Parts: sequence; C-alpha cells; structure tokens
Amino acid sequence: MDIKKSSGLIFHPTSLPGKHGIGNFGENAKTFVDYLVETNTKIWQVLPLGPTDELEYSPYSSPSSVLGNINLIDLDNLHIQSEFTLEEDKFPSDFIDFKNVYKYKSNALYNISNSIDVNENYYQQFLNNKLIREHITFLTLNKINQNPWFSWNETEKSYSEHLFEYVSNKYEKEFKYNLFTQYEFTRQWDELKQYANKSGIKMLGDIPIYVNHNSADVWSNNNLFELDNTGNMSYVSGAVPDEFTADGQVWNTTLYDWDINREENYEYWINKLKSNLDKVDYLRIDHFVGFFQYWAIPIKESALNGSWRKGPWKTFFEEVSKVIPMSKLVAEDLGVVLSETEEILRKYNIPGMKVLQQRIPSDINNDEIHPNEWKENLIAYTGTHDSPTIKQWFGESNEVQIEYFNKYKQELNFKLNNDVWDFISLVWESPAQVSVTTVQDLLELDKEARFNSPGTKTGNWGWRLEEMDQLDSSIKNLKLLNEMNSRNI
Repeated sequence: MDIKKSSGLIFHPTSLPGKHGIGNFGENAKTFVDYLVETNTKIWQVLPLGPTDELEYSPYSSPSSVLGNINLIDLDNLHIQSEFTLEEDKFPSDFIDFKNVYKYKSNALYNISNSIDVNENYYQQFLNNKLIREHITFLTLNKINQNPWFSWNETEKSYSEHLFEYVSNKYEKEFKYNLFTQYEFTRQWDELKQYANKSGIKMLGDIPIYVNHNSADVWSNNNLFELDNTGNMSYVSGAVPDEFTADGQVWNTTLYDWDINREENYEYWINKLKSNLDKVDYLRIDHFVGFFQYWAIPIKESALNGSWRKGPWKTFFEEVSKVIPMSKLVAEDLGVVLSETEEILRKYNIPGMKVLQQRIPSDINNDEIHPNEWKENLIAYTGTHDSPTIKQWFGESNEVQIEYFNKYKQELNFKLNNDVWDFISLVWESPAQVSVTTVQDLLELDKEARFNSPGTKTGNWGWRLEEMDQLDSSIKNLKLLNEMNSRNI
C-alpha cells in the first residue's frame, strides 16, 4: 500500500446527518472531511457505494458493482434546475427509515429526471462507458419487468448494444431516471472526493467479492457464474461455521465459474476493479480468502451442509496485476488464514487486516500476541462495520477478555484513562501502517449504534449521527493519538 503511516475512520455516508432521512454527499460530508483534517486523520473509509436491494438494504448486497446508491444524492445540489418542489419530510434523525426514505427520494428524483435531455453532451459522454450502458440497461429492465432477469423473455436475457438502444427508446422515462440519477451520483461523489483529496484525505472504498444473483453483473456475464441452463443457482456463497457464528452464514450470492473466468483472463474482474478504483484512492476487497478457497452451500440448505472448493489463486493475481495497481488494494483476510493468502499478500505488498476485538483472547489457552507485536504491512482496526461498538464489547466480554485487555493496556505508552479510548490507543500504538476505528467508537456509543450484526436480517445499516457537532468532543483525543503515534504525516 503506497501510503505513509496514518490513521482512518469508518463512516459510511448514509450515517451523515442532514435532511431527507439519510446522509448524502452534501455539505455535511465536506464538514466531515474538515474534521479529518483538523484531527490529522488521513483516510475516510466507506462501505460499498453501490445500489442496495430493498429487503435488507445492505451495501454488501447490490444489483450492480459499478453503479451508485442514488439515495446518497444531495437533492439540494443537483446539476439541473427544476420546478419540482420537494415535499417536507419528517424522518427520524438518528436512524434511517429505509423503506420510506427510498420511496421519498426516488419519487423526487423521478419527477426531476422527466425534464432531462439525454442528448446533452455530458450524458452522452457518461454513456460512452460500456459498463455504464450495460448496468443502466439492467436497472431499467429490472424495474419494468418486476422479476429476476432469468425469468425475462429471451431477447432481454443478455446484453447487446441493440438491446440498449431498444430499452432507451421503449422505456424512455425509466431510462431517463436511471441515467440522470447515476450521472448525478457520479458527479456529486467526484466533487466530494476532489474536495477530500485537495485537503490531503484519501478515500478507502470497499467491494464485495460476490454479487447478487439478480444483478447487472450476473445478467450481462452469466457464463462467468455457476448457473444451470435456466439461469438458476444450485449452490450459493456463505461462510463456514466458526466461533462467532456457530451455524455459519448463508449469503445467497452467486458463485463464480472460475474456469471460465480464467479462460477469459479475468476480464470481468479487471473491469470491475478498474471501475471501482476510478471512484476511490484505495479499495478493500471483502472476503479476500474467497480467491483461494470458498464455502459452497447447496441452495436452500444450511451453511452446515456446505463444503470447501478451491479458488483461482495465483492465476487470478498474475492476470489482474498486469493491469490493476496492486498497491491500491487492501485484503479483508479475517477468519480462515491460509499460507497461500499470505504468499500473495507478501508478493504484491497488499496489506491484510487485524481486528483487536477478535484478537483479545476469550480463554487462557491462546497464541495471540500483543498489538505492539503486529506487523507493519497491515491495517489495524478496533472493530469493523460488522463488530459491536467498543463499549458494547466491554459489556458483553467475559472475565478472561477483560483481564487480557487490562494486561495489554499496561504496556501502552499513552493512556487516556478511559477504557474505550485506551482500546483505540492500543491499535494506534501498533506498528500497523494504518490504524482505523469507527465514528461510533470515537463517541463511546453502545449497542444502539452498532452498524451491522452478521446473520440478522433487520435493524442493520441504519445508524446516523444526529448533528455534526457531536464530533467536537472527540477532536482533542483523536488529534493527540495521531500526534503521539506519528500518524499525522
């Protein structure tokens, strides 16, 4: 990773305060950049920015790996003038009411999009990108058909330029909506990223290894996925049972046919990585171990009935590294640790991850080491979007874990005499190239602020900061930690 010793914060844009029931790329996002600058924090880590489904609203479950979540658009900063008047919204300020917020924003944007001229030069330039054309075509047909792509008529089951032309004319209003909103998402995100970069802040993005079955990715590249001749799945992705999830996890996303991907020189993956790296400075790949081995679960069965399969390993990275700057990648290598994974990380100088919450032993028989002995080529976290908040962790930990924490913090060079902040300090004092925590933990929030509980389908992803000035209480400590640990370079 080509970045100097530094620190970062996980804060998904949906969690920003502001109008219209959900965070956006507007002024509060720039205010957060200013906060990072003031505290000498160099990295803003976001979760995947793609569209979400309207069942679980997870950023890790998307109908497109290329397009954006239009609900992040700031309605007060559109590039066109409109006579459309927004209705007053009365959404909660501390949590996202996804169903009603999505309906409200889509209605507003749909009405505004009716007036656009698709022949404007900036729209046509946007559509010069073949991936954009493919994925907008899919979103349009998906809305028109109201059912998964594998049940569509034969002329619509695969992408062609002819189909794009047909859809853009036949379903003009829906096409305009998707074109306008995706263009606006891209414009506003680019504006925010430029503001951050000019301020010395880097954006760390995130991409899931798997994609939805009903997605533009699978629809336009169905030969690259493990499907039967009707387009249906026989096996799905998931996670092996472990100490955190005794029954494992069923993700229900589509498995790759790695043999076919190899024959096509991993072109799909190269294009997807390039597209995502165009949006961010660095890119974290979720479930990195899936390139080496993956857990395949028979459809509609428990994760307990899954089995291991081999991933593409060396051939994937050999091809991808010819085009993709590997110094821009971060590997989520948590869980199963393989020697093959470590070999690839060393060869391409890709940093892996360690999460302190997962590295504090829960029993006396362990082989864990103190964070001050972690390696340098690493991003060290207090917790992730899937973790309890630090305060929640303390409330739920057993005596052994608390004992180890107290033992670990005795070796701190700089104590803040506050358990949550001393927990953060342990990560900041580690040799890791980058240290990261969450905004929720800076504010010492409890379980009400947990972002996601893996294995649960409701109540996730919705936490929001109510006011930007809530961050003021953390400025002194965060700035001090960065200075004391030379993470302000």
